[in-house]
Amino acid sequence: MEYIVGVVLALGISGLATVVGLDRDRAFYPTLTIVIASYYDLFAVIGGSLHALMLESAGVAAFLLLSLIGFRFTLWWVVAALAAHGVFDWFHGRLIADPGVPSWWPMFCLTYDVVAAAYLSWLLGFSRVAARSNRVTEQVKEFSHRIRPYVHAEFLAAEECDGRGDFAGSFQHLERAHVLGQASTREHVRVHWQMLRWAARQRQPQELAAQVLRIVGAAVLTGAGLVPEGNTGGRNVSAFRRLPVPPELAAIIASVRSGLPEGDAR
Repeated sequence: MEYIVGVVLALGISGLATVVGLDRDRAFYPTLTIVIASYYDLFAVIGGSLHALMLESAGVAAFLLLSLIGFRFTLWWVVAALAAHGVFDWFHGRLIADPGVPSWWPMFCLTYDVVAAAYLSWLLGFSRVAARSNRVTEQVKEFSHRIRPYVHAEFLAAEECDGRGDFAGSFQHLERAHVLGQASTREHVRVHWQMLRWAARQRQPQELAAQVLRIVGAAVLTGAGLVPEGNTGGRNVSAFRRLPVPPELAAIIASVRSGLPEGDAR
């Protein structure tokens, strides 16, 4: 019964939001996700368990962060947050001993989360709701357009180095291209593709494998702004490590951003 109620309620609320236009506001589903996640804190308070409250609050904070990232950048992160919360519901009883959680809640919440995530995916996939705000979308397009010539110039310089057998110099230019283009999903992926090709030519399987993973990461994470500034993109540097941006590259990035509307382009 809990599963049936979860499906019916999720479809009912989501459908009603579409009919009356509530989900036209991009804040609707991020707010819904935050409210859903916060229930476990409420149950911990009802159960009178401080230990459970501390553990539940860590989970709430994680889903709060995902929801805010989704609202700020793309609602696909909210889809991921809802689906992940459904998984969390499934394992909740094995992870946290919370005496205030009703026995039926995890099953109900799991079903609600998964259906709501699927419904939001449908809205985004058919462009019934904008994944990004218009302002962010325009910033992304403009930044990508303006940074592309500088990234391409580094690609050409890398090819010249390859032509004269300076393979280390070639990769250094690809690293510079990575620093320049990593705020644009398209350019970020292009750079890692070039690094993958370099690794294949140099017969470096570890670098090649690393670049396969980083292509996926660039495609998925760049739009959410989860890229460490100054990172050079090679296997020799952690994908999560921030590095100082060389002054000449910082000047280029600043000049590109200066032509954009206020805000951080991703």
